[in-house]
Amino acid sequence: MIFAPIKNKAVDFRLKVHDYVLKTGAVISTIGVIMLILFGLILLIFPVIKVCEKNCIFVSTAPQILKQLINPLFLFASLALISIGIFLIRIVMWWKTKTKKFI
Repeated sequence: MIFAPIKNKAVDFRLKVHDYVLKTGAVISTIGVIMLILFGLILLIFPVIKVCEKNCIFVSTAPQILKQLINPLFLFASLALISIGIFLIRIVMWWKTKTKKFI
């Protein structure tokens, strides 16, 4: 006896576009979290010293390569990546629940 597959019951293992967007959001968010952890570790390992003569300035004791990472732009970039990744995940989850209600 030969069984023909029913077209409506076939399992589709292909990834949809929203699955790619969901995974991309997770990867972007993870990169942002790694950057934020790196920022925190550099601040904990190499403290910032306050030098006051006429005006006070703050100097990091980190090596020159790591001093480039101790700036507000790096912190902004890490927080922006985290928020963009979470935004993508939330949009995809919202879209999945919205399309399931109308099917």
